Amino acid sequence: ELIGMLVEALATSRASSMDPFALHSALIQTHPHLQTKYDKKQWLKLIPEVLEAGRVRCGMFEKVHSSGTNGAKQARWFYLSEMDEDRERAGLLEELMPKQKRSETKKFKKYYYKPLNKISRWDSEDAI
Repeated sequence: ELIGMLVEALATSRASSMDPFALHSALIQTHPHLQTKYDKKQWLKLIPEVLEAGRVRCGMFEKVHSSGTNGAKQARWFYLSEMDEDRERAGLLEELMPKQKRSETKKFKKYYYKPLNKISRWDSEDAI
């Protein structure tokens, strides 16, 4: 049941990939009754576990690792309808999915670079 809700959230979202926090918000918004099932901390632990199980089982979810300090929690996930075991659901969602999702957000990018070593204010050749 949760897999279907995650597939729905990922497939119908305008974003091409979502992190667990965004997925939690989407799930609670579309299925308010889920809010009482677990608390937010439990949901944020359960969602990546379910996505990872789907990735390992058939490849229907893929993960874009983050270069942030907590890469596991910041990893973004996306849905691959062509790998979904439920072909009927995949066919229906392919019709509903926003077209032309950006493929660039499905790739790892390093946004943080190590700071430069401390440099002197002026190079000797720059002095007047």
